[in-house]
Amino acid sequence: MKKLLMIILLLLGVACAAGGYYLFIYKNDEVPDASIEEVAELEIVESEVQQPILDLEAEKPRIKEYYVAEPRIGVRESRVQEAFVERELFRGEKVVVLEEKDGWGRISSYFVYQEGGDEVAEWVQLSELQEQPPEISKEERYETVKLSIQGSDDFLLYQESFTKHSDRLIEQKTCDLLDFEESSGWMRSINYPDRQIYFVYCGGLRPADKVYLDVLSGDIFFP
Repeated sequence: MKKLLMIILLLLGVACAAGGYYLFIYKNDEVPDASIEEVAELEIVESEVQQPILDLEAEKPRIKEYYVAEPRIGVRESRVQEAFVERELFRGEKVVVLEEKDGWGRISSYFVYQEGGDEVAEWVQLSELQEQPPEISKEERYETVKLSIQGSDDFLLYQESFTKHSDRLIEQKTCDLLDFEESSGWMRSINYPDRQIYFVYCGGLRPADKVYLDVLSGDIFFP
C-alpha cells in the first residue's frame, strides 16, 4: 500500500513539474511572437494615420505658362478690376502663373508693404491670357506700339513715322515697349531746333541711352 501511495505521489510530482515547465518556459517562449504581432499592428496603424500628411506634402502648386492675348493688360495688386494697376503687359509676352483663383492668375510672390500689413501680389485676369503664343500681324504689332508711344510730342502729326521706327527699334532689340512707356513716347529735342528730331531713352536714363529719330527722313542715330 505504501509503495502504491509513493508511486501515485511520484506521478503527481512529475505531472506538476511538467505543468510548471509548460507555464514558465514554453509559454514565455511564445510571448515574443505575440509582441511582434502587436508591434507590427501598431506600425500599420501609425502608417495609416500618417498617410494623409504625406499626401498633403506631395501636393504642389500648379504653375503654368500663358501668353498675353490682348494688346495690353493691367497687372493689379489684388483680384478686383478696380485695384491699382502697377504695370502693364503687352500682347505676346510670356506670363508664368503661380496660382489661379476666381478667374485671376498670380504672377508674383506675396509681399508686404509695411510690417503688420496684408500680403499682396501681382494678379492678371486669366481671360486676357492664352495658352499658345499668339500670331501677331504687322497691324496688331503697330497697334500695340501706338499704345506705348501715344504720349509722344506731336504724335498726331508724326504717328506713322513714330510707329514705324519704334517698331523697327523693338525688332532690332535696341528698345522695348517698356522703354517707350517709361519715356512716355518720343520727346522733341531742343538740340536740333532746325530739324524735326525726337528722342527716347532705351535701356536707361543716361544721356548715352538716348536714341534720336529724324521723323522726316527716318534716320536713327545715337549720341
